[in-house]
Amino acid sequence: MTQTMKGQTPPPSGNRPGQRQQDRSQRLARRRRRQQKVLSVIVAIFLIVIASIGIWQYQRYTDDQAQIASQHEAATVGVQNAHASATAQTQNVHATQTAQVLAATPTPVVGTPTPAPDKPPTVDKQPTTLPDGLQYIDLTEGGGVPATDGSTVSIIYTGWLQSSGQKFDSSYDHDGQPFSVTLGQGQVIKGFEEGLVGIRSGSTRRLIIPPALAYGSQGASQGKVPIPPDATLIFDVTAVSVK
Repeated sequence: MTQTMKGQTPPPSGNRPGQRQQDRSQRLARRRRRQQKVLSVIVAIFLIVIASIGIWQYQRYTDDQAQIASQHEAATVGVQNAHASATAQTQNVHATQTAQVLAATPTPVVGTPTPAPDKPPTVDKQPTTLPDGLQYIDLTEGGGVPATDGSTVSIIYTGWLQSSGQKFDSSYDHDGQPFSVTLGQGQVIKGFEEGLVGIRSGSTRRLIIPPALAYGSQGASQGKVPIPPDATLIFDVTAVSVK
């Protein structure tokens, strides 16, 4: 049974049993490797495209944010400029209105110097009395801004002693020239300075100044008529200008 039949040749090595199956397996393996390479290339291309889109989107977002920031900055500058312009315009309007008020302020004309009355003229109005004893009466009303601390008031005046009615000093006895007082600097007696607060250009005001706000118990010896101790003084004051 083990004897080889005469004339029968063995099968070639390429046709050994299982060779075809082995070749087929190798072809399938090569095909899978090719498919994997193709798939890898496709995945790589896809990732590159996704990355490119991401970079493009990021750059676009960055550009949009920069543009928004630039617009916001421009809007802020515009608002600041508009505010500055409005402030300047308001200041100009205020300055113009102030100039118009000052221009419209009546300025009394100081005519040819004439002797002041020897006695204080009679006044029918009741005086306003301040807590420190100073009294004042507005005889005529002027216009413009009222005098305050720091204002320079140009005035003409006449002063009398209340006790005797005697005149002791007057602008009209000095060529009628106005006398300037800057309020708050103690340039004149306290009652005189206090009495000028609130006066307007063109106003005439009578001041009744008690001794404590005038020359007190010492009096004053300067001038043609000396002021006795504890004298109450009467002044009629006209404001030529208030600055």
